[in-house]
Amino acid sequence: MLKQLVNEARFQLQIKTEGPLLIKSGHATLIGPDMTPVLTYRNGSTEVYLPGTSLKGVCRSHIEKVIRTLRGDQVVVCNPFNKDGVEQNCGIWFEERKKAHQNQSLPNEVVYKDSCPACRLFGSTSFIGRASIGDAYLIANDNRVLTETRDGVGIDRLTGGAANRAKFDLEVVISNVTFATDVLLRNFEIWQLGAMLLFVQDLADGFIRIGSGKSRGLGAVKGSVTQLAIHHLGTTQGRAPEEIWGLGKFLGNDSTYGTLPTDSLRVDLLPQVEMRGIRNSQLFSGDNLSHLQQVAIQAFTARMQEWSAHKSGGA
Repeated sequence: MLKQLVNEARFQLQIKTEGPLLIKSGHATLIGPDMTPVLTYRNGSTEVYLPGTSLKGVCRSHIEKVIRTLRGDQVVVCNPFNKDGVEQNCGIWFEERKKAHQNQSLPNEVVYKDSCPACRLFGSTSFIGRASIGDAYLIANDNRVLTETRDGVGIDRLTGGAANRAKFDLEVVISNVTFATDVLLRNFEIWQLGAMLLFVQDLADGFIRIGSGKSRGLGAVKGSVTQLAIHHLGTTQGRAPEEIWGLGKFLGNDSTYGTLPTDSLRVDLLPQVEMRGIRNSQLFSGDNLSHLQQVAIQAFTARMQEWSAHKSGGA
């Protein structure tokens, strides 16, 4: 089923810096600042941008923390960097299962069903995720100088003052710079839509920082989404205009992917409906979008609270 395309959610996320921001390039400089932001060549010149990989990493980390908070002591999301405990890493767990079956590849439905919520949404070494976030570029040509140099100094752990010869310089993106990126969900379950909208909500409320030096006060941003489009491509006979169907609704009683046949969402404020080729599109903006965000986040919370904490066959 994941080789088909049954539904999509697309929206443009705008991210505005509320203070200095630094996503380090990783390249050492012979002269100038010790730490510089990542750059790209675009529209005939070099400019700062926010890499999609960094944004997706921030998004995944935030959603993982939220799920762990909702579940308390029950571990339902893995730690992809933990190499010691097989049960704490979906990638390692599937590799062990593959070895146990004479290195035969596991069926897609088995991998998806037995993956933790974070890996279902963002992917793992075993399969691609449902969510993708593109690079965030400047929304318009800006003649301002968008970076500035800031002084940094190492702190002596004994005295609490400045350490000797520990000064360094950072080149950061200034405040009030706006970037835009496209976010895409494909073959999503309703709770996955709610997870992404929760991330958007927390960005809008200023609860998420991006980049390096967050403990130094860097990385304060705010996000916003003006319109969200949901496309249904599969057989949607019987779907009301106020309904959004998730992957489980298309699969019905087929539980091989660990989805629920009741995987749908009903909204009280009707969206604008359009036919775009083979796509039946629902467009949410303004109050419609705010209402969708509210009910989708509620669906995400409810699904996580009932998620099985064991890998004995899925959710």
